[in-house]
Amino acid sequence: MQHAPLITDQARFRDLMAHLAGETSLALDTEASSFHRFHERIGLIQLSNRKDTWLIDPLAVTDVGELGTLLGSESGETVIHDADYDLRLLKHMYGFRVRHIFDTLIAAELINEPELGLASLMLKYFDIKLDKRFQKADWCKRPLTQDMLDYAAMDTRHLIALRDEMTARLKAKGRWDWALEEFDLLTELPFQAKEDELPGFLRIKGAKALRPKELAILKELHAWRDQVAVKLDRAAFMVLGNDVLLSLAKAPVNNLAELAAMKGVGASAISKYGEAILAALHRGLATPKDQWPRLERPKRHPRDPQLEDRMKRLKAMRDKLAIDHELRPGIVAANHLLMDIALAKPATIGELLAIPPMRRYQAEVFGPELLGAI
Repeated sequence: MQHAPLITDQARFRDLMAHLAGETSLALDTEASSFHRFHERIGLIQLSNRKDTWLIDPLAVTDVGELGTLLGSESGETVIHDADYDLRLLKHMYGFRVRHIFDTLIAAELINEPELGLASLMLKYFDIKLDKRFQKADWCKRPLTQDMLDYAAMDTRHLIALRDEMTARLKAKGRWDWALEEFDLLTELPFQAKEDELPGFLRIKGAKALRPKELAILKELHAWRDQVAVKLDRAAFMVLGNDVLLSLAKAPVNNLAELAAMKGVGASAISKYGEAILAALHRGLATPKDQWPRLERPKRHPRDPQLEDRMKRLKAMRDKLAIDHELRPGIVAANHLLMDIALAKPATIGELLAIPPMRRYQAEVFGPELLGAI
C-alpha cells in the first residue's frame, strides 16, 4: 500500500489546496487530542479525492485558512462519516463553515444499515478491514508513527466510494431528499447558539444525585482538578477520576492516609497532589450553607391522562411506521418529538411542520398517520 503524503510546510499545503480547488467531492476526517489533553484540538487532517489521499499536519502548517475556503465552496461536497463532531471542531478551532456535507453515517441510518460504524460499512461494502488500534492515540504528540499515519489515511481513502454506494441506495429507496434535508441541517448546527451549559462539576455523571453540601465539595474538587489539567494540558480524568471526586464529595477523608486508601488514588497522585486535594476538600466543607450549589428541580405538572393516551397512540403508530418502512424508530420520530406533537395537538401537516424538530420528509411521509393517531 502506498503511503499518503504528510504535508508539513506552508508551500506544499498551498499547492495542495490549488490542486484540489476544482474537486466536486472531497472526503475529510480529523484526528483530535480530546482523549489525552484538556485543550481539545486537531492533530491531523485527512483529505481524499477519488484517487489520492493526503495528510495535513496542522501543528506544522500554521495557516490552514485556504482549507476553509475549499470546504466552504458552493460547488464542492465534503464527505464525512459522523460529521457532527468534526464540524464543531473545525468551527471551534478555525471558524470554518463546511458548506455541503454528505454524512455517510446519516446515509447509513436512512437506508437502515444494521451497523453504522465506518469499520462495519467498509467491511460490508468493500471487504476492507479498518485498523482501529489508534482510536485513542494522542494525535498532538510528535512524531506520528508511520502506522498511525497509515491508520488515519484509511478513514478517508474509500469514503467517496462509500458515498457513491449510499447515494445509489438512497435514490433507489426514494430517500435522497431525506438525506439532503439532514445534511443541510448539519451545516447549521455548529453555528447555532447553545443553550446555557451546566457548570462542569454538574456535568459529571452522578453529580445531580448529590445533596447541596456534597455538591459544594464536588465544585471545589472539580475546580482544583481543572486548574491542574489546564496547566498540564492533560485530560482531567488523567489527573483524578470522576468516581474519586464523587466518592470524596459523599464521604470526605480527613488525612493523606485515608486518601491514599481510596480506590482510584495511586501513590503518584498522593505525592503530586495529596495536599492540594485535601485543601480543595476543606474549602468545599467550609462553604457557607447559603453558597451551596442547588439544583433547580424540574417543575412537576399534574398528570394529564389525555396527553398520556395521545403519547401512547403516537408511539404505537411510530413503531408500526418504523416496521413498515424498515427504519429505526428515531428516524420516523424520536420520543421527544412525539411528546412535542402530543402537547401541540396539530391538526394539519402545516401545523405539524411548525413543530421545530420536525423534518419536512417526516411530516410528508409519516405525518398523515401521526395526525390520525392524535
